[in-house]
Amino acid sequence: MRRVLLFKLFMVLFLAFLFILAIFTYTFRSQALGESKERARIISEIVRDTLTSYMVMGVIDRRDEFLSRIAEIEGVKEIRVIRGENVIKQFGSSLDYEVPRDDIERQVLASGRLIEQLNEGISKVEYRVVIPYKAVPVKGVDCLQCHKAKPGENLGAISLKMDLTHIRWQTAKVLFWSFVLFVLALGGVALFVGVFLTRITNFLNELVCAMKSASEGSFTCQIKTDPGYEASLLKTVISSSFHSLQHTLSNIEEKVRTMIGYGVLKTGNALSDTSKIVDELLNIYKFKRVIEKDKFKKDVYQRIKEVLGDYMSLENFSLYEVKTQRNTMEKICVNGAESWCKEVILENADECRAKRTGADVDSREFTCICPNFIDDQACKSGTLKYYCIPVYVGGVVGNVVQVVYEPDMEYFINIIIPYIKGYLNEAAPVLEARTYMDLLREQSLRDQLTGLYNRRFLEETIDKIVAQTKRRGAHLGILILDVDYFKQVNDTYGHDVGDRVLREVSQIILKNVRESDIVVRFGGEEFLVLLLDVQPGKSEDVAEKIRRAMENHTIEMTGLTLKKTISIGVAEFPNDSDRIWQCIKFADVALYKAKSTGRNRVVRFKPEFWSEAGY
Repeated sequence: MRRVLLFKLFMVLFLAFLFILAIFTYTFRSQALGESKERARIISEIVRDTLTSYMVMGVIDRRDEFLSRIAEIEGVKEIRVIRGENVIKQFGSSLDYEVPRDDIERQVLASGRLIEQLNEGISKVEYRVVIPYKAVPVKGVDCLQCHKAKPGENLGAISLKMDLTHIRWQTAKVLFWSFVLFVLALGGVALFVGVFLTRITNFLNELVCAMKSASEGSFTCQIKTDPGYEASLLKTVISSSFHSLQHTLSNIEEKVRTMIGYGVLKTGNALSDTSKIVDELLNIYKFKRVIEKDKFKKDVYQRIKEVLGDYMSLENFSLYEVKTQRNTMEKICVNGAESWCKEVILENADECRAKRTGADVDSREFTCICPNFIDDQACKSGTLKYYCIPVYVGGVVGNVVQVVYEPDMEYFINIIIPYIKGYLNEAAPVLEARTYMDLLREQSLRDQLTGLYNRRFLEETIDKIVAQTKRRGAHLGILILDVDYFKQVNDTYGHDVGDRVLREVSQIILKNVRESDIVVRFGGEEFLVLLLDVQPGKSEDVAEKIRRAMENHTIEMTGLTLKKTISIGVAEFPNDSDRIWQCIKFADVALYKAKSTGRNRVVRFKPEFWSEAGY
């Protein structure tokens, strides 16, 4: 840009100089010619008047001496006096150089008009003028009478040659020094303008860089060059505006980081980053607003799954919930495969490295860092990588999120990991609240002494259990158990021993039924067991298994050893009745039968046990 501006400026000045030079040359030439003509006129008048005086004084023969002196005047190269025809007829031609020599002189004598001629050569410049002398009465001198001529008749002419070469050289010298001065002035102007343009160019380049950076969202580019003059104000305003914008955007980013607990990935584009921050705030706000209104944890888990799968476009991930009391883990959702971890972590939560350490697990730190990843070969070959994030709920690891990805997704995963953690951090308080709610609800549905479900739980869930059983076309085994002679334990050893017996009985029952079966503390020393999807007739076998286990179990306490037995009544839904509460009643009738026939036995309900018309 600087070179272009300097070139244009030079061309403008050079053309202006040529124009001025042309005008100067033309003016100087015109003035020189004008002065030459004026000198020629003056010389011709002097010659005419002098020769006339010589004639009057009778010394005309001295005219050659006079003319030779005139010829010595600077610039006069040749001067001749030419006689007209009337003068030649009257006085004779006298000398040869007084007769016309060329057409120009003859034309002047014939026409009586002045003729001038400029001869310009390479080495010299000559100006020739032939001026006619006409017969004009002059005061004191009667030319008409002396020459016997008519008024206006040509008496002769003066042929004058003037050498103007010296004027050309003077002009050339003036032009040369003018050119030298112009070049020096142009150099000075170029130097001044160059310095000025350098500052302006640097300023403009920095301004372009700053505006380009601003359009890309970066306001850190500084304008260091001071262009001077009024442009300095522009520099000050732009620098101040950029600093203010950068400070404002940084404050926004810092406040958002404080608000949501993490920052968005910076791209260097402050405008784009700020827009992302606003979008992220909006998304976080929407996410928190939705999950805070979700009633159950499963709904919150569904939101997390949608964030990971739909919003973050992850294809392979897992979400686990840690069951703290049993130190087990439960699959909430698994995308991309049936499982990304071995089943051992479900039975023992400490087998999960993220849960055990409470820290992120990144397979990039050490190949196959977790031994329980499902595909050891893919892990060792590097075709699959994983990143596990523990989620703290109530001060302990309550969930684990696992992201599985291929190597070409590593850059993308690095970007979204902070976002995933951000959403999980927002979900953690809600999950904690829902966990406490579930815990409180579960406590309200469980017996505090034995940890078994209570009768309230049975009343709330029995209809759902029956509906599911009917839908599957399955059978439901119903066992009612009672501790034999339990009142004697309380009366003899006290309620603490009685409570210990009840806890031992509950553990015996749990150990001898499936995890899917439901065990309820039905009354004081009565227990209800619902055997889900049991094969018809197999309920008695389960009951007998429980009875034998209790019979063989020894309850040991400090200074005391007890052995207790139980009686069990058995019924099946819908074999014995299509009404669940009637089946429960039938199991209770069978229990009464076991008690009345000697205790420590299992009795299957039979229709003859029920003699009443209805239930």
